[in-house]
Amino acid sequence: MARALKGTLILGLALGLANLAWGQGQQPNPPTQQPVLGVLSLPDVQKELKVSEEQLNKLKDALGKMMEKYKDDFTKLPRMTPEEQQKKIKVIMEDSHKVMAGILDAKQMKRLKQIEWQMAGIGALQDPELQKELKLSDEQKKKLDGLFNDANKKVQEMMRSQERAPEKYQAVVKDLETKANNVLTEEQQKSFKELKGPKFEFSQPKNGR
Repeated sequence: MARALKGTLILGLALGLANLAWGQGQQPNPPTQQPVLGVLSLPDVQKELKVSEEQLNKLKDALGKMMEKYKDDFTKLPRMTPEEQQKKIKVIMEDSHKVMAGILDAKQMKRLKQIEWQMAGIGALQDPELQKELKLSDEQKKKLDGLFNDANKKVQEMMRSQERAPEKYQAVVKDLETKANNVLTEEQQKSFKELKGPKFEFSQPKNGR
């Protein structure tokens, strides 16, 4: 499952839309919860963060209201240009984390960010918070925006043509990873790995599948 989730946040870093497991036909949790809770819809993540039932209920309510606020924007996203999508998603992402930070404690938020960045793969470099931690220059941010926009366009073209072969999607992600990493300095690449924290492992299904 982790393999299906990793690296799929070109469009969905804001609310953990990696849970859609693009092209894999997998849904790790009920789809009604995914858009609201993002990666927090995953029981393994809830366990890792030690999220209480009270916190979970508050998150569902607060994030549900936030989703309602951006309902029209989500409807318009498919018709936006990749550049417009990227800007809108960053706004939604920042808003969602403000909501979460008001419910989760500092330790939980730190680990949540680490897990999100791990699951996002190279897509984590879209997160303004990570960009700040890495001290990216304006020139680096501009280069990354261009790379993500290009990858976004390729993914959209595949989706429009219904050409959803996983290997072709992964080729786009792999190319993006190589080019985006080359934008970072060696020190930034090292910091990127460190900021993602201890590797998060999903539990294995009891049936072994």
